[in-house]
Amino acid sequence: MIKRIKSKFTVFAFFLCALNLYAYNPPAGGENLFGISSPTQLTSASSAAGGAFFDVTPASIAFNPALPAFEQRIMLDAGYTALFASKDPDDKKFASAFQGGLLVPTKWGVGAAEMYGAVIPFYEMQVGKSFNLKMSASRDVTEKLAVGVGLTSGYFYDYNTDFMIAADLGFVYNAGDCMGLKNLRYGISLQNLGKTYTNTTVLGIKGKEADFFPGIGTLRVGAAATVFESELFSGAFSLDMTVPSAQNFILDAGLQFMYRNFLKLSGAWQYNAREVIEGSESWLPSIGITFKFMLDSKNSAFMKEKGWQESEAAVTGAWKKIYENVNAFSGGVTLKLGMKDTEAPEIKLFGE
Repeated sequence: MIKRIKSKFTVFAFFLCALNLYAYNPPAGGENLFGISSPTQLTSASSAAGGAFFDVTPASIAFNPALPAFEQRIMLDAGYTALFASKDPDDKKFASAFQGGLLVPTKWGVGAAEMYGAVIPFYEMQVGKSFNLKMSASRDVTEKLAVGVGLTSGYFYDYNTDFMIAADLGFVYNAGDCMGLKNLRYGISLQNLGKTYTNTTVLGIKGKEADFFPGIGTLRVGAAATVFESELFSGAFSLDMTVPSAQNFILDAGLQFMYRNFLKLSGAWQYNAREVIEGSESWLPSIGITFKFMLDSKNSAFMKEKGWQESEAAVTGAWKKIYENVNAFSGGVTLKLGMKDTEAPEIKLFGE
């Protein structure tokens, strides 16, 4: 038995050594390029299953292009993150990231698009300057299974010039109530199938020029569920594992609490194995708060014509100590036009 265990550890150690033979030197934060530009991204624990509570926005396609498939309403979102460096050798003190997007359901499926921008020149987090566009098309195959495809394009500048063009694939399965858990969901996505940023001069986690980022062929597997639910309070969790380019391991854990479907507290924690090895990772979680409220537009003829007399809005704020000397403060808003259709379709037979 002991010999068998030793042999397994030997094989695992050999596997890790083999991975290190390949070039893997992204900038700190490079694997999270699309996860820092809004508070919902900072506190969603990079969930491929739609977050602890299933709360999808256009930005969710950053983690899984299949997530919007079950949505019935048009959505808009926008977010901005300000980053501050307390100590920087190049005296860079401020950076920013932002995003904005749209989600539109149709009879053929659900389309979504999100624009991302990042201007982050810190020595400790030299992600550089880029504009990126993610688009996705998704559809529910059954009441529980959804599939999606996505396309990412991007332009990188200042730290040399480069471009990105890559595809994403994703699946989401809703298992329902299982083993005491409610709304149990599983998500799988395979991302960055194509060309990522390879021709840059930003510093990687090893202290020399980065080779490529984000990781090509990134596999993301996640699960999420509601743990308890009452009239006043409910709680949920999410857990994701990400393997970028088969050369790193990232673990994301999220926990959320809801009060009367009005106030939501979110926390997320990430372990990035390669960044920890290189001494870059911060061990502190991200913390966020969301307020949901209804918008009454019954007096607007245009909104009434579209069936948007009542809409749902959410305002979110978040904080995260990303690295030892880098803090992020983020704010964002999400708008869901109209209300969910909770009634089953009425079917009339001949002569009725």
